[in-house]
Amino acid sequence: MRLLAIFAHPDDESLFCAGTLAKYAALGHEVYLICATRGEQGRIRHPAIEATAYPKGEALGKLREKELEAACAILGLRPPIFLNYQDSGYPLEVALANPAGFIHQDLQQIEDTLLDHLMRIEPQVVIGFDPQGYYGHADHIHLHRATLGAFWRAGNRMAAPPLRLFFPVRSKERVAQTRFDPDRYGVSASSVAARVDVRPHAETIRAAVLAHASQAGPEENFAQLLLDWPGILEEEEFVLGGLRGAFPAMPADDLLAGWL
Repeated sequence: MRLLAIFAHPDDESLFCAGTLAKYAALGHEVYLICATRGEQGRIRHPAIEATAYPKGEALGKLREKELEAACAILGLRPPIFLNYQDSGYPLEVALANPAGFIHQDLQQIEDTLLDHLMRIEPQVVIGFDPQGYYGHADHIHLHRATLGAFWRAGNRMAAPPLRLFFPVRSKERVAQTRFDPDRYGVSASSVAARVDVRPHAETIRAAVLAHASQAGPEENFAQLLLDWPGILEEEEFVLGGLRGAFPAMPADDLLAGWL
């Protein structure tokens, strides 16, 4: 079985669904990752990394590329596939002022590129951003639209198009523990298609997050990071964004439920 995750920045995969990706890789499935940008607008959070040596732009992007490669190796994924777009930045006013950023790039062209990768990889399962971009990042929302379009167009272009499209999400109760709006960025229990117990992969998740050292900061700050991402070492939830064929009663405990 082949699974393909499509995210916008290095560290998205580790913060949003690392345990699920690690689970299927450990079971022997082929797990691929597409990353739209190299996170060139990130902020150095680790005191051991000299920020002046990695200013926003190409230098920081190269550093974050290496971090993502390390995280993928920890999770058991294939080496990341970069689309070579530029990180727009966050929040929205920063992204809007950055004309080279991902959100200003042609949506149909991004969709075409993703479709080419779907045709080459031939995944049965695709994982991408929900319509709210998990927490509202403009790059995430732009990539959601392209991913959704590519998933459905694959039915016209592929003999065996992907069968399931999942979006990692958080319950409104989890989001209420953070600084984000639970009404906008959380989902109800009735919306959840799958809940994956990731506790067996907790140490792998932790290692993958910390591999993004420039963004996660030092290991001693991990407890603080958990306050921003409650439940990250326990359970990952997904909603269905697209389906070809049947799906068992919701919520399942496995993205491949009904297959294996």
